Amino acid sequence: MRTPYLLACLAAVGTLAFTAVRPAAAQIDITALNCATSATTNGHIAWPAGDPIWEMDVVRPSRSSGLDGSGLEILNVRYRGRLVLKRGHVPILNVEYVGAGCSCFRDWSDSETGYCVTPRTGSGASAVCTGATPSSCIYNASPGNVYTTCERNEEGAAGGNPGQFTGIAVEDFGDEMVMTGNMQAGWYRYRMKWHFYADGRIWPEYSYSAASASCTNQTHRHHAYWRLDFDIDGTPNNDVIAEVNPTTSTTTTFTNEVQRTWGTASDGVYWTVRDGDTNAGFDIVPSAVDRMLPIDSFSKLDAMAVRYVAGNYDDGSPSCPISPNVTQLANNETLANQDVVFWYRSSALHVGGDPWECDIVGPSLNPQNFVTTGSEEEGGPEAPADGLVLESARPNPFNPTTSIRFRTAEAQYVTVKLYDVTGREVAVLFEGYARENREEIVRVDGTALPGGTYVVRLEGENVQGSTRVILLK
Repeated sequence: MRTPYLLACLAAVGTLAFTAVRPAAAQIDITALNCATSATTNGHIAWPAGDPIWEMDVVRPSRSSGLDGSGLEILNVRYRGRLVLKRGHVPILNVEYVGAGCSCFRDWSDSETGYCVTPRTGSGASAVCTGATPSSCIYNASPGNVYTTCERNEEGAAGGNPGQFTGIAVEDFGDEMVMTGNMQAGWYRYRMKWHFYADGRIWPEYSYSAASASCTNQTHRHHAYWRLDFDIDGTPNNDVIAEVNPTTSTTTTFTNEVQRTWGTASDGVYWTVRDGDTNAGFDIVPSAVDRMLPIDSFSKLDAMAVRYVAGNYDDGSPSCPISPNVTQLANNETLANQDVVFWYRSSALHVGGDPWECDIVGPSLNPQNFVTTGSEEEGGPEAPADGLVLESARPNPFNPTTSIRFRTAEAQYVTVKLYDVTGREVAVLFEGYARENREEIVRVDGTALPGGTYVVRLEGENVQGSTRVILLK
């Protein structure tokens, strides 16, 4: 699976438009604290500045919690002022080899490695950062400048670090704010991203790539275990976790600590976490890529609900596979009126022969029952000053199809087209007259397209805008 990334498409097809729920002059407010300590946090991020939709504290990978670190860690995450996630990180990371000679490893997530967050020239092995390396550990990068080993390898390079920046990069894509950390463990490069969308969705992304060919040329399986401590609305002892099987129309609420798998991928099993008082929460939906790698004796589980124990962020085991049946994780304790923590496995199969592959995994966290104030409760968002409402795609990431809604304040002729990372037109999604204030829906069909990042661009007689979509295969 070789996946192209957003490199030149911002310049090729125009800047990204803000959705209706965003202020017209949005920007990111970053408060950088002591980058050399994790006693509290390394910084605070509010997006957009002034009237934030999302706010959170952040910890760089080198200062993250857990036995082996836990990557780019986020804490006290608030959506429109409401606490929705107390802590999110990846405390357990491992890899299992199929061939002889390499066996398995319990990898670490607290060793940062260099990447580019400023403009660059060239691509692949010839890519060179042209801007000065930022001195702060949290950097507000221009959209599209973040360039890690994953992007470098996807352009045909053979490993290596594309820049000198270590820490957290933050990008504002209009309807999406993205944070990135880049880590190394031996010959591997692990990229971790948090995507936050204006409509309340979260995409925790983990990506696996390599910096050298030792062992990586063999078939192997990567596993990253997300630890999500929600504490929705600030109440830690009433979050309820359940499993939904759409095929059988059953919902199972977990009353005791439990390890789960989605079983047959076509069943579409997913999990929910809700506040017991308000019923607000998230659906945790596995991606199509995650579903491609079922559990085995090494990976053991797809999901796990456990009771919160202060200071226990992992299984405490240095062995290769996860050890879930220990005191600090799943040992059948009651979850009733307890602080509940949800674990989720994001995995990828790396087929031998292409050591430079970049595998992208991670679930979608889709918000439910978070009622907001203002026009959104009264029939949809108001059109901004330019008269265009262009919503982000749902679902996004997607496979194989997704939909995008738009509305113009004035009747006019509109075209909506899909572009790849080179700026090449891939498909015409809509062409015709859009009626005044009428919601239109366009569909993106990725069945015949390679996986990667695409830009959907709308052009009307007096409006224009764009949004990103990510096809996972």
